[in-house]
Amino acid sequence: MSEIIACSTNDSFMILRSVGIDVFTDNSVEVVNEFIKNGIKEGAKIIIYDAFNEDFVQSILDKYEESLYPIFLKLPTGIKSEDTLLEIKKMIEKSIGISII
Repeated sequence: MSEIIACSTNDSFMILRSVGIDVFTDNSVEVVNEFIKNGIKEGAKIIIYDAFNEDFVQSILDKYEESLYPIFLKLPTGIKSEDTLLEIKKMIEKSIGISII
């Protein structure tokens, strides 16, 4: 398994394969969550996920809060009543400490 994985129920994540990221998609959130668990066990350093898996990722973030890896990145997809611009704004504000948008 690659050091960077992307997991989603959304097939649009497949575009990430073009830049060498291992992508796993499935219609079942439970199956995708299991793939995330396996990715962590196998040493994935960066895990990209979407809004459908947010609750699961939040449940395991506490366990890895003090660790350098894995890094969890939420990728806004623009579906599921998701305000993509607002999501990007929150991520930027969280990472640099100020709002620039």
